[in-house]
Amino acid sequence: MKYSIRTRLTSLITLVYFSVFLFLVIASALALYFGLTEEIDKKLKLERNQMVTIVESEFLGLVSASGVNHDSLRKEVLGELGELYGYKDQFVILSLDTPDGPQVFSNGGIREVRPLPPEGLLARDEGFYNQLFGTRFYRTFVTKHDWGTLVVAIEGQTFFEIADELKDILLVGLPLTLILVLLGGRFLAGLAMRPVVESAEATEKITLTNLSERLPEYAGEDEFGKLVATLNGMIARLEHGVNRVQQFTQDAAHELRTPLTSLRGELELAYQEKDLSAGVQAALQKALDKAILMSRIVENLMLLAQSDTGNYPIEKGTFRLDVLVKDAIYDMESLIDERPVAVRLLHCDEVELAADHQLIQRLVLNLCDNAVRFTRHGTISVALKADRVFVEFSIADTGPGIPQENLPHIFDRFYRADRARARPSGGTGLGLSICKWIVDAHGGEIQLSSELSKGTSVTVRLPLQGTR
Repeated sequence: MKYSIRTRLTSLITLVYFSVFLFLVIASALALYFGLTEEIDKKLKLERNQMVTIVESEFLGLVSASGVNHDSLRKEVLGELGELYGYKDQFVILSLDTPDGPQVFSNGGIREVRPLPPEGLLARDEGFYNQLFGTRFYRTFVTKHDWGTLVVAIEGQTFFEIADELKDILLVGLPLTLILVLLGGRFLAGLAMRPVVESAEATEKITLTNLSERLPEYAGEDEFGKLVATLNGMIARLEHGVNRVQQFTQDAAHELRTPLTSLRGELELAYQEKDLSAGVQAALQKALDKAILMSRIVENLMLLAQSDTGNYPIEKGTFRLDVLVKDAIYDMESLIDERPVAVRLLHCDEVELAADHQLIQRLVLNLCDNAVRFTRHGTISVALKADRVFVEFSIADTGPGIPQENLPHIFDRFYRADRARARPSGGTGLGLSICKWIVDAHGGEIQLSSELSKGTSVTVRLPLQGTR
């Protein structure tokens, strides 16, 4: 599947913005997490200092006490811890090294926490840890002392709180950001591609008849500005080259027309001599036919050269197209000779057409001539229909037809389909090219359809009031 540059640019911009958005969200979440953790760690240090002071001033007697004194002091320690932390989301674990082994104390008010610490917690090195107690996470601070190990902890749902915040941000912000980025990216891509679109539209309007046109100037001094300047330079070189070819064609046709006219006249005079033998007369006939064909080629070349440069004077006037068509049918019937071909006028509206009479006549005669030359038997059907805006002239024959692969090139100059446009038929290879130019010059359309062994159909559609 092919995607436009604008679509690809939009996707790229969206991907970049989306990546930056995710990076900023994750970075913000991490910054928030570490900021909150730092605040908790400061509180834990204060709690640690307070507990160290209490233990060293009041509870160190437990290390050496025994019997009733030991039990009394133990209750005092547990009571003190309960008062300090019994109703807070935090706790203390105190492990004292005594001759009888470590004695562990903890406040009893911890939610969902047993007095005994999780396995391995007291054996950890000094530092801060995230520890799971039951189903809740606590931020713990483990410190080592001469008299034992102290663990202070504060409930720290920081990670989950940030995760919930991040989820909320993503659920709302992600779709909204994606929509905004898509719209903004498409707008920016369209803005960036606007000069390209304008240049493409201008390029489509440049043809052989208006090579003087150029791409719109681009003010920016960037790669696209260089491309526009390069293309305009290329068009200027093409214009110069085409003008030279067109001028050469006109000059050559003009220079050939006079000697061909003289040659044709001399051959016609020689052919009319009475004492010619049959062989000489046949040779003169062939030479005269070739001179006539060459004259037609030269005239057609001059017409096309003038049309390419826009120098052909199109003189529009109003005339009866139906009369012109009927005259062309009469000429066709006289050219059929003895061939079993029937010419039928299927429909003929009375039409007043505003156009160049000479060119339209040439258009109709060229199409009729093609039908006559390539139809050896069968029928040639002609129709002329008009509405309030357009007139449609169609001609269909039962000739050999044209191969489908040749149809896209049928209006090219000197192009010949093997079966339909053979040289022995007398064609110059320029007739349909001239027809196409005449129709285009009048703002019309010409369509040709054909099928091998069944025939060819040509339809011309012209506006009644001249060029649209």
